[in-house]
Amino acid sequence: MTQRMLADWLAHAERVHPVGIDMGLTRVRRVADRLGVLPPARRSAVIAGTNGKGSTCVYLEALLLAAGRTVGTTLSPHLNRFNERVRVNGVPVSDGELCDAFAAIEAARGETTLTYFEFGVLAALVVFRRANVDATVLEVGLGGRLDAVNIVDGAVTIITSIGIDHVGYLGPDRESIGAEKAGILRAGVPCVYGESSIPSSIVHAAQKLNAPLLRSDVDFHVRATNGHWSFDGCCGSVRASFDGLTLPSVALSNAGAALQAFLLLEPGDSVQDRVAASAHARLPGRFERFEYRGVPVIVDVAHNPHGAAFLSEQLAAARCEGRTIAVAGFLQDKDAAGIVAALDSAVDEWTFVGTRGSRGQTATRSAGKAGMANRAGMSEGDLVGVFDGLLERLSAGDRVVVLGCFDVAQRARAVLRGEVVGSD
Repeated sequence: MTQRMLADWLAHAERVHPVGIDMGLTRVRRVADRLGVLPPARRSAVIAGTNGKGSTCVYLEALLLAAGRTVGTTLSPHLNRFNERVRVNGVPVSDGELCDAFAAIEAARGETTLTYFEFGVLAALVVFRRANVDATVLEVGLGGRLDAVNIVDGAVTIITSIGIDHVGYLGPDRESIGAEKAGILRAGVPCVYGESSIPSSIVHAAQKLNAPLLRSDVDFHVRATNGHWSFDGCCGSVRASFDGLTLPSVALSNAGAALQAFLLLEPGDSVQDRVAASAHARLPGRFERFEYRGVPVIVDVAHNPHGAAFLSEQLAAARCEGRTIAVAGFLQDKDAAGIVAALDSAVDEWTFVGTRGSRGQTATRSAGKAGMANRAGMSEGDLVGVFDGLLERLSAGDRVVVLGCFDVAQRARAVLRGEVVGSD
């Protein structure tokens, strides 16, 4: 079994547990204890939130690397290869390292079944312990309280944002979702909250645990001016202010939350140099810019109304002379109407495409759920055909934005990077 290829291990992980999502910590903690992977490093940062988790993770990872630390990072989900989910010092780990980790998990789990995501989290922890990293930056997959990542106690926690998503698991409103994500908080451990509007459920959870809560626009502040940005926040028990910082490639709100967490982990460090070295840290598929036959194309994995509202702000800030044409495809369980409404002021025309997988649906169904059946284009074909069709009627100054789910983003990126030139 240890000779399996990574694809075989991943297929095995998908089959072991009766259901794909089975939230709870008992099973995964039992196997983690048998593996001896807790804690995975001397210090860990655990990051939850509706949107912005991945970008916050990679920026905090870059800050720690710039400070000379060795860092293990988890990201979820992946765009192209499973290896993207497990990084050591900013580099996805090899197939061999993952296969060895899966083999160790299989030997340790006995009769305990694990979900695909739980296998992945445990594999990351095995890799990090074997690499003897100084710190881990861990992205929560779904929620917080019952997510497998929550078996790790953070030296700092981050909740990036709260929006409506995964209501079947997390609840129907920001208060219930906030309570689930606040499950990553620990007694006395500081929590960084990355947006100005905060559910009272998070405030109450922090108070109950006596966990210091550092809120954006209240306890720390970020501001972009004249091609740079400034930060004012907390460094241990004192205030810390920095001006003239190098602008990040990630959204400034995510960079600010990551920098505040970094100051808690590394008080007194040389922030100016660390921020400059982290400027290019970013994730694919997050307001990622391309060009297709001379036409600007932006790819973003906005897949809920909260993320779509943020994308709308980014599009407004990056103005274009002509129209903005959206190419969108949604999974069955997503709020297509809410996403379209959030982008209504930023998008001039919509084209819908089909999505793949067990949760995928046709372009026609996506458009119908979005309330756009009679007002949008639809294509069930490949994205090359969609892009080429748009080219025939685009004018100078127009741009295209691709959004809706990781499947659509992955397929679009393959076309835009020249990896697909015909039917996908």
